[in-house]
Amino acid sequence: MVPGRAGWVLVGLWVVATFVNLLKPFHLDDTAHLLIAQNILNDPWHPLSGMLNWLDTAEPVFVTNQPHLFFYLLAGVIAIFGPSELVLHLFLSLFTAGAIWASYRLFRRFVPDQALFLTAALVLGPGFLINQNVMLDIPLMAMMVLAVMGLIRPEGGARSAGAGFAIFAAALLSKYSAIFLYPALLWAALGRPRAWVWALLPIVALVGWSLFNLFDFGAVHVLNRPANEGGLVPSPKLSFALLVNLGVFAAPVAASLMIATRRRWFWIAAWIAGAAAYYPAILLALDLEPAPLMWANAALFGAALVVGLAALQRCVVVFSGLWTARNFARWYGANMAEVTLILWFAGGAVFLATFPPFMASRHALLLAVPLSILALRNRPLALPMLPTVAILAPWALLGLFVVANDISFARFYRDQAASAARISQEIAAPGAKIFTRGHWGWQWYARAAGMEIYDTARSQLSAGDILVDPVGISAQALKEPQRFSEVASIVQPRSVFTVLDTHRFYASGAIADAVFATAKPRQIKILRAED
Repeated sequence: MVPGRAGWVLVGLWVVATFVNLLKPFHLDDTAHLLIAQNILNDPWHPLSGMLNWLDTAEPVFVTNQPHLFFYLLAGVIAIFGPSELVLHLFLSLFTAGAIWASYRLFRRFVPDQALFLTAALVLGPGFLINQNVMLDIPLMAMMVLAVMGLIRPEGGARSAGAGFAIFAAALLSKYSAIFLYPALLWAALGRPRAWVWALLPIVALVGWSLFNLFDFGAVHVLNRPANEGGLVPSPKLSFALLVNLGVFAAPVAASLMIATRRRWFWIAAWIAGAAAYYPAILLALDLEPAPLMWANAALFGAALVVGLAALQRCVVVFSGLWTARNFARWYGANMAEVTLILWFAGGAVFLATFPPFMASRHALLLAVPLSILALRNRPLALPMLPTVAILAPWALLGLFVVANDISFARFYRDQAASAARISQEIAAPGAKIFTRGHWGWQWYARAAGMEIYDTARSQLSAGDILVDPVGISAQALKEPQRFSEVASIVQPRSVFTVLDTHRFYASGAIADAVFATAKPRQIKILRAED
């Protein structure tokens, strides 16, 4: 149980996070997840054999990256309530509550004096608020934190370890990238012989899922996804982008080090040096171009370096004890839990700097809890109420500003889908077809508006057919673009809530605007195919 005052704070954080997500239409990868869930409803025994148009052409779902446990849960909710925005966002809020509670409990275990501060900094920042939607990143985070809790409970026995490995198995069946946590969990189970039996659960789950794949489409999904092009060596560009995205979560922790520690001037100097290093890194080492809001990304980069350095200091302290320890078992017992966090963060950092095709704040989200704990573990931190408010208030305002821009982004494509379909019908000649290209939330609402989804390989547009083109979002490649002429357009009015290109929080490359970037005017063009 959570003590009274802290419990009310956690409830308040959950209400804020849930409220901002309830206002958001289906967005980004939500559409793919919902279409996969509908495929499951249509044929629950062949979930990977359904078709999904998420690149250029409709392909079997088995070319996508993820296993399907979370999608089966979505399908169950849709089967009962339908694809309701409200209901599905409330469903996601259950995982949001789990992530908040589990993160607080882990913070309280290792940094009790700063547990509420760190939980509020995590939840109110842009990286947490923006990544809810109906996507599986918050659920994955919740499952990973809960799995670690089950393995490191000092009073926990084999049953607690079994619960931890069972939750991890669920995480692995929701997203394969959870695999980087497995070595940390095995380490935690090292001192409990009976726990190693439970350690087989994730393997059994993955084997069972793979056998189901053979029944479904005749191959093992995890072995037959599109190959990673990055190789097996960490990428300098991915590593660079990971640091900036970690800054989305590290900034309040860095601020606390610079404000409330005895060596504050050291941390201030480290932050200044890190922020300054961002410029030569992108201009010289990475041969990239500067962009607007580059200063904001430099600040995040410096914050990540400060917190990373603080965490590294803690790692040195922990492992230096190993060299002086005369008894490994005694050292293991005293440091098992903290080394589990170190392995969690280190394994995730290496994995994320190596395998993903792009970087995103949702990737860094999975490392935010162990990084924050390691940075502040056993570190005297005098953080009274006024400095706490001075850090959290602007941080929360930034988080709300970012998510407000993201809601504006999502609403434009939801609200204008029906308008675009109506204008197209008014313009189209009798018998003409109305197509649209584009993914993300747009595709969901365009389908609902009756537009046919364009397929690069299969769609044949005749003269007079209409193509609704949402400019600037992920979309199918257009054959013979010179055939089309613009006959109408819908432009989103500019405001303070259309300033940011919030897509960068979902998928940012190693570029100057790695997280913060200004948005171009959003526009939906209505095109007509000519002879």
